[in-house]
Amino acid sequence: MNNKLTQLRIAMASAGVDAYIIPNTDSHQSEYFSQYYRSLTWLSGFTGSNATLVITQDFGGLWTDGRYFLQGKQELAGSGIELQEMKDQTKPEYIEWAALNLPKDAKVGIDGRLFSISQYQTMQRLFAAKNIGVVADLDLIDGLWAARPAVKAKEIFEHDVKYAGKSRVDKIALVRKDMAKLGTENYLVTALDDIGWFFNIRGSDVSYNPVTYAFAVVNTHTVHLFIQSSKVPAAIKARLKADGIELHEYDAIQAHLASLENTSILLAAGQTNYTLFAALPKSCTIKMDSSIVQHLKGRKNSTEQGWLRKVMVKDGIAVSRFIKWVEDNIGKNKITELSASNRLHEFRAEQDLFVGDSFPAISSYRGNGAIIHYKVSEASDTELHPNGIYLIDSGGQYIDGTTDITRTMTLGDTTEEEKRCYTLVLKGHIGVAALKFPEGTRGNQIDVMARQPLWQYGLDFAHGTGHGVGFFMNVHEGPHRIGPGSGGAYNLPIIADMYSSNEPGFYKEGAFGMRIENLMITHKAEETNFGKFLDFETITLAPLENKLVDVNLLTKTERKWYNDYQAEVLEKLGSQMNDEERAWLAEKCAKI
Repeated sequence: MNNKLTQLRIAMASAGVDAYIIPNTDSHQSEYFSQYYRSLTWLSGFTGSNATLVITQDFGGLWTDGRYFLQGKQELAGSGIELQEMKDQTKPEYIEWAALNLPKDAKVGIDGRLFSISQYQTMQRLFAAKNIGVVADLDLIDGLWAARPAVKAKEIFEHDVKYAGKSRVDKIALVRKDMAKLGTENYLVTALDDIGWFFNIRGSDVSYNPVTYAFAVVNTHTVHLFIQSSKVPAAIKARLKADGIELHEYDAIQAHLASLENTSILLAAGQTNYTLFAALPKSCTIKMDSSIVQHLKGRKNSTEQGWLRKVMVKDGIAVSRFIKWVEDNIGKNKITELSASNRLHEFRAEQDLFVGDSFPAISSYRGNGAIIHYKVSEASDTELHPNGIYLIDSGGQYIDGTTDITRTMTLGDTTEEEKRCYTLVLKGHIGVAALKFPEGTRGNQIDVMARQPLWQYGLDFAHGTGHGVGFFMNVHEGPHRIGPGSGGAYNLPIIADMYSSNEPGFYKEGAFGMRIENLMITHKAEETNFGKFLDFETITLAPLENKLVDVNLLTKTERKWYNDYQAEVLEKLGSQMNDEERAWLAEKCAKI
């Protein structure tokens, strides 16, 4: 790592920049992306998803959130890079740090393709007082990373409208309707999951996410899709053309934007990279707003919701069989974190329309569970024994839906502390799941319900409570989130037909991690003299861990929710199981 830093600092000096900033994303501002863009990991060794690296001639710092504090300490050890924990608003984030610590008239280098318009504008605002300049077309990594992997270029395929619920022609009409309301003649679509949903296409350019690298520009009469032509089979090309879609090579997007003289265009400032923004001519009127497609995609239509309820039965059977397999084999046959996650994958692969996992499973035993986004490897692989806490967070990509579920299991006798912590997490989970709330309630307001039981004991967890989930698409999607954030996605109202996770947790360093995660759909509940009210329908189906529940900590209402949920799991999954599995599930779902 020190040699890589040395080489980068030499390149920085040659380019005349005092600092170089590397985000963990791609040209589409993606959370998950091709290995080609993993410059931050190549340089630092850090493998978490949310991070930004700042390098100067005498400092290297990596900023990340609470999910990765333990992981960051381990992965950055000996790298010459210091972990910067984003715990609260009293500590500067990376742009603020640069503004405070760089000298007057300094130069900061970035690759403008990897920074959103919003990020660039924040730099300009915070750097102005010291006249710090930004060199926005600087890719210093490409010349240093000799074995840099290429971006995948695999063929796309179509997502049948019988699953999607709406054709791409219908979706184009919806987008144009919103464009007219906003008074724009063009609309740039940049997010990979937005592209996939909008065109009813899927790909495999990014591991675990069925997306393809592409851009799109929608105008009042034509839709332009920018994608590597070799990835589009002839039959799909013909159908796209028939639907009024013109194909262009992926790299032609910048030139197309530069040609938009004397017109208007809508951009999502948080999803559009600065290089594309800079390509637009001065005569083009630029409108900044959130992504039209993201908001349309975030609300699942009735067809999608119907499939999701069916996919939960398949996924629930796979997860239940996995839990039974662990219980049947623990202490008898060797099970490790890695072999366990592989076995769960096999159970899912037996299900109809399964495509792959929706993210690398977090299979974590004892202290590893306290690393919130622990990623098991051959080096860290730990054997499970008939004692302690095991956490498995996993999901599946099916043609008919995407899943994400976390279950916490006890593999032996339980301590009072373990039962108390699990039950407090359960109370928070129920608090969200059973909530009825007025229209307009935001994700950061709902988040309080998940944390309040833990707060009563002076405890908390360092991650969000919920995120949007795609439909045979990215397991994390916008526009909304449930969490403690004061702005952005956390400040958006939770509205009807959103598909979200509910996943409070608790983590004790060196001892255990506990999380309970189900997926929910938001529904209209009722309208009274006080307004419209919404509630959540929990659709994930898999047994919870009775052995970890301290019944004395549950209210009568919470106990009823718990028993009703377990009964629903038994009813909907039991009918699909053999006699032995059904008997096991009945015991697992016994009333408390």
